[in-house]
Amino acid sequence: MRNKLRLSEITETVNRGKNYFELFDEIYSLEELFPNTIDSKLFEYAPMKIVACFEQFFREEYKEILVTPKIKERLKEVDVFKNTKFEIEIADALQNNTITLGDYLSLLIPCSRLEDIDKTLSQLLDIKFLDEIKKKEGGERLIKTINEIFRLRHIYCHEVPYKNTLNKKLVTEYISGACQFLEYSDDTIRYALYSNHYSILEEMQHAKEDFENADKQLEELINLVKTKQKNDAIFYNDFRYIDAWREYRELRAKADSAVGHNGGYSPLHYYRNLERTTKNLIKELSDDFKYELRK
Repeated sequence: MRNKLRLSEITETVNRGKNYFELFDEIYSLEELFPNTIDSKLFEYAPMKIVACFEQFFREEYKEILVTPKIKERLKEVDVFKNTKFEIEIADALQNNTITLGDYLSLLIPCSRLEDIDKTLSQLLDIKFLDEIKKKEGGERLIKTINEIFRLRHIYCHEVPYKNTLNKKLVTEYISGACQFLEYSDDTIRYALYSNHYSILEEMQHAKEDFENADKQLEELINLVKTKQKNDAIFYNDFRYIDAWREYRELRAKADSAVGHNGGYSPLHYYRNLERTTKNLIKELSDDFKYELRK
């Protein structure tokens, strides 16, 4: 476990990262790959790819968790942050929006073992994370599958297996289990963060407010970039695509939160989706215009 990172490490990792939806696509793409695989040795790739997606997924979740007001108030109580140190370059990068606090802190959290993920989420959210997963349908068996994936990943990364232990049936089971684990994990985290024993209407209102705050941040960021650019000789982005992007955001949110075949959708998941897509664009714009924003 590290208690400090270099700025170059953080920016490189953040720039390589993928968002929540892309990570699901990465794992689902494995389902298309392995039915056509002839060389059984390639099956060893599956656990390594799955755990890599797990690590990125939970770092994305940590980013959201760590900036939640009720969590920020007690970060010092979490073991992994007790000896956290900030270098001057990190403090400067945070102030200049080169990186976010969530970017920095999420990278300090170990994610290469299920035990690490369980311990950190349990402390952050004040729950017993894996116990909550086990309460869900097929949860006990699912945890055994996920533990096996982590075990195999360690073997294939750090040892030389003496015999082939994987086949198409097992790999298919691992991929399916990985997708279910991410879905269960996200549901558990969302509930712990936002429900607070609220009614569904209160939770939906909370989700709506979170989206509106993100949308306001996006507007402020765009206006700031425009202001910065007006002082430059070349004004190269007037953000004419934003209206089309907003239409895409709306269509995606309704599609991803669809319920049934009659065009209905879940308002709670709809607003959460809008918020995620908005935050993704905020991150992209902050990266794309980091030099302008420093001026």
